Amino acid sequence: MPRPRPKSQTKLTDTILCIDIGTSSLKAALLPDNLKKSPIFVSRQFFTESAFASHDSATFYLPSLKAALSELKEKNPDYAIEAVCVSGNGPTVISEDGRTFLYSDSAPQLPENEKKLLEKSKSLFIPRFLAFKELYPAQWEESRTIFGAPEFLLHELTGTSLSILPEEGFLPAYWTEEELKSCGFSDSDIKKIPPFKKMGSFAGKVNEKAALATGLLEGTFVFAGAPDFVAALLGTGTVFPGRLCDRAGSSEGLNLCTSKPVFAGGLRTLPSAIPGLWNLSYLLNPEFSNSSQSLRDHREPALCEISSHSENSSVNSVPSVRNFNELVRGIGLLRQAAEANGEFFPDYMTITGGQALDDELIARKEKATGLKIKKMPCTDAELIGDLILARVALGDFDDIPEAVFGLIGA
Repeated sequence: MPRPRPKSQTKLTDTILCIDIGTSSLKAALLPDNLKKSPIFVSRQFFTESAFASHDSATFYLPSLKAALSELKEKNPDYAIEAVCVSGNGPTVISEDGRTFLYSDSAPQLPENEKKLLEKSKSLFIPRFLAFKELYPAQWEESRTIFGAPEFLLHELTGTSLSILPEEGFLPAYWTEEELKSCGFSDSDIKKIPPFKKMGSFAGKVNEKAALATGLLEGTFVFAGAPDFVAALLGTGTVFPGRLCDRAGSSEGLNLCTSKPVFAGGLRTLPSAIPGLWNLSYLLNPEFSNSSQSLRDHREPALCEISSHSENSSVNSVPSVRNFNELVRGIGLLRQAAEANGEFFPDYMTITGGQALDDELIARKEKATGLKIKKMPCTDAELIGDLILARVALGDFDDIPEAVFGLIGA
């Protein structure tokens, strides 16, 4: 049943304020249900150099959101905000006072006893928790709660503490209480880590303090998005078997949705955002592209894969001939693995990220790969993923696949 709209908004277009927390900036857009209604404006607010020098970039989230919202309202005067949804990078660790240990920050050498405890762990977060404790013992001890990047902003907006879990299949990459204890965390340590909430969950309402700090209306509904990698898969429709996307920013990754787990050399296997489906990926970044990784056997921070490769993206970052060769190689590996396992491989792929702004580059990619390339209405597809999650949470769609069809026609 359609929900009644406030009378004061009858002449306005209802939108979701979609926010993505990157490593160096906050991106936001007001997204209506009809994404083709008018050009989509994305506000990107870069954090200052001092924020990285002092390792407190999380303290800039609210001021950045205020600046973004001001810009968005100016560009979209006929848009009203119905709800807010937040996605972001991981596994970043943030204390209550805003001390920020980015997933890309170098970790200290852990003591030998902690290294041994971690040998059997597949968690991407536990090593970062331990590293944070080693680097910032005072902040760890004094903080009542330890957050991820999107979770910190959600707490700032609503006062709610939670940890976003995309889907049960991702649990090995996160943590369990038993695993935290086995890795040396005390009961008081474990209490600092908020309980899991599924992506798309209701986080709370914008409180008075956040409303004054950002310009949002107090009482506005706020929803937990997803890790930005997962949100980008949703926003490109890469949640049906045989759908392929190119997340193409300053670094690049190919992602193919499969109906079952597929393992092959040079490729990484992770759960899909949809229970029962899987994501087979190839990373063009040379640091990752020569090894096969999965939740079953990885040792590298795959949530760096579950983070925004479009961050710091630029249309000036045109791939070299070598990278076109690597792109072709990646598509070949994905095609070969799919066909060998009875999975469908498409004749087109969707592109998201900074490279999607360059039509000439897209044409060159089409020629090199032999695949048609589809652009999204918003080049930052993680923001579309936030829209999808919020609309499902508000009851406008029964589930994510229906929302994907309804909102982007995938």
